Amino acid sequence: MKTVNVLVIGVGPHARRIYVPAFFKLAKDYPVKLVAAVDISPQKDLIDNYITDNEYDMEMLYLDPFDPSRSIPKSSMEALDDLTIRHNINGVVIATEPTAHKVYAEWALRRGLHILMDKPVSTRKWVSVDINQARSLIDDYNELLELYKLQQKKEPTLFSVNVQRRYEHGFDKVKELVLETSKKFNVPITSMQIMHADGSWRFPREVLFQDSHGLFEGMGKVSHSGYHLLDMAWQLYKTSQVKEKAVDELEFFSSPLTPVGLDVCINEEDYIRYFGDNYEKTGLSRKEYLSQVRDYGELDSFNIIRLLKDGENVCNISVSLLHSSFSARSWVIPSPDLYKGNGRVKHQQFILQQGPFQSIHIHNYQSSAQHDIDNSNQFDVGGNNHFDIYVFRNATMYGEKKPFTKISGYELENRVDSGLTGENAKHRVIIEYIEFILGKIKLEEVRSNIDSHEISVKMLSGVCQSGALIRSKMSSLVRMLI
Repeated sequence: MKTVNVLVIGVGPHARRIYVPAFFKLAKDYPVKLVAAVDISPQKDLIDNYITDNEYDMEMLYLDPFDPSRSIPKSSMEALDDLTIRHNINGVVIATEPTAHKVYAEWALRRGLHILMDKPVSTRKWVSVDINQARSLIDDYNELLELYKLQQKKEPTLFSVNVQRRYEHGFDKVKELVLETSKKFNVPITSMQIMHADGSWRFPREVLFQDSHGLFEGMGKVSHSGYHLLDMAWQLYKTSQVKEKAVDELEFFSSPLTPVGLDVCINEEDYIRYFGDNYEKTGLSRKEYLSQVRDYGELDSFNIIRLLKDGENVCNISVSLLHSSFSARSWVIPSPDLYKGNGRVKHQQFILQQGPFQSIHIHNYQSSAQHDIDNSNQFDVGGNNHFDIYVFRNATMYGEKKPFTKISGYELENRVDSGLTGENAKHRVIIEYIEFILGKIKLEEVRSNIDSHEISVKMLSGVCQSGALIRSKMSSLVRMLI
């Protein structure tokens, strides 16, 4: 293939920050061209201004909004097909809101296009409150996988899911340490604690109406970014797994914090005390507000995942996913950029235990939401690129001298530029995608093809199922076979 012609579907905040500039930049080094993009008609003015301001040369197609739980309307399908044929498109990036992932992926697979798609593989409206919608995430995955296998019989095709932690040097190092211990002592990871917090402080009016990572359609933090952490939990455990000790079942318990619960902690009276007359009220009584948000998606989700072997628990994984955490926001009117510019600050932590032999702690803490402003301390605690790994080992058993080693983000990245570590990993995802289409790498070298996501999708579904059960005041334990 001489040129990779790419279509981006969804030109939202993430695509505008990552995909679009990345493809135009990479065109200097690869025969790749972002020839066209698609979004919905209400976004036309915003996206046209973005393209004009950045002087990007690509055709825009605007479709009328449609219900993504159904098929793409015939007229929109015909417009997509016409665009694909006219530009000889062979690769599509799906960066829509996640409830539309499945329908666009189905369309792309039936056209034989190579796919790069944002996480999660799918989600659905009311997935946080309706157990049937939560269960259907597994059906979505299986249906896409079957379509993908049919396409694979025709010709090698890539369907990459963008979970950038699979591409980060820090997690590569942790996998290396975990695998070494597994091989040396024949023991998998025996427990894991994960915390991810993004400091997304939403005022009550924003809880009601905010579209970006909105809560009002029964989806929350688990659907927004939880898949990243669930996927990495399984990637780490899978790396450590011993064949004869392989787990065969998953069990889930989820405890969500909803807008109703948060209102107990911070209510409108508190906001008025913080911001005075500048605060914009919801216009609802407290009773009306709580009634309206009762079935909204969760702000935070606290989860226990048990990995079972022959009915026995062999590893506990706790995953805490938080929107309502430390934030740099101190203003009333939300910033136009809700992706990076509204006070969001990332805190991330992993603690892995591998029996009596090894404990690995990953610490990743920012203190500023100004991620495009570089400073000389970017790899220190609170810096934009802080990522430290603490390794504790039973030194005598390993035949080593030191029981403790610290590995810094600076060592892992071996660079001093201002790019965010996570965003650089996303660029590696894009490069892998381009190089596969060009025939430079083989499918088995791809880190995140669709057929490697079965357990991660089951973990997402299990967490959502358990959360939906507990919100309906039912037993919240969920079990499934691997």
